[in-house]
Amino acid sequence: MPDRLVLATAPGLVPVLTPLLPGAYIVTDPQHLGAALQSSSGSAIRLICIGYGHIVPASWLALCRAGAVNVHPASPDYPGSGGNHLALYEGAAQFGVTAHVMVPAVDAGPILAFRPFDIPVGIGHRSLDDLTFPVLLSFISDLAPYLTGQKPWPDPPGLSWRSRARRRSDVLALARVTMDMAPEERQRRWRAFHEGPDSILTCWHEGQAVPYRPGGRVRGWIDGIVGDAIHGWAHDPGRPPVTVRIEVDGHPIGDILADTYRADVAAAGHGDGRCGFRIMTGNLPPGSDRIDFLLPGDEWCRIPGGPVSLPG
Repeated sequence: MPDRLVLATAPGLVPVLTPLLPGAYIVTDPQHLGAALQSSSGSAIRLICIGYGHIVPASWLALCRAGAVNVHPASPDYPGSGGNHLALYEGAAQFGVTAHVMVPAVDAGPILAFRPFDIPVGIGHRSLDDLTFPVLLSFISDLAPYLTGQKPWPDPPGLSWRSRARRRSDVLALARVTMDMAPEERQRRWRAFHEGPDSILTCWHEGQAVPYRPGGRVRGWIDGIVGDAIHGWAHDPGRPPVTVRIEVDGHPIGDILADTYRADVAAAGHGDGRCGFRIMTGNLPPGSDRIDFLLPGDEWCRIPGGPVSLPG
């Protein structure tokens, strides 16, 4: 039973994690974490890291006499950085959240528990993050009695890390697209990295890196299938809202107005955020194989992120 529980996390997670781990002392940066561990070195401290984003030095882990646990938003197949990107790049069928004992090496300690979920067809990394977040919160809620020491840990699931932990530099290298790549390889990297205005995808030509940006004045992305609908957004700073044409297997089937509020798009600086749209997959013709979204004023200007394919 730990005498003190220290929770290291990201500032944005504090409001949602506080009710799940009541009584935990919360820190959000290395300076405060070091001070909290060193000031309580005589106690049985248990450290919990959730979305912390910093490496905890071995000397600090040694102060955690009641152990240290990291909750990793990825499956054991993807230790280290960029698990969401790597899962999409490899075409993984499942993703999830992993709890493991912290050791000096990143994402290398014994696995204590794992909560998986299926990856929907056609989504990008931001949409995968959206699906992972509620699983993370549910997982922590269920693990709370074990994390706080109220219950002993159940038998481990018998899982192992697949490989070494990926570094940020590994992920950035994978986000590069070159003109001499095979089309299949370019498509895999596109799927894994293109989604959202904060995309790290870069196109390399003659030794120069060009960050990916959609062409034209209108910005937009197709987020893919989330639940039972295809989601996306399109913003024209000079003439909102944008009318988006839906094309199925090369044939236009109708138009939709992009005027639904998207807080994430507004936060990225694209107008007031009233530029989202969605179409229910059940409203598409049966057997639809390729769904594109484009701007009616230019039949060749397709919104990045498409096409979308419906599950078989």
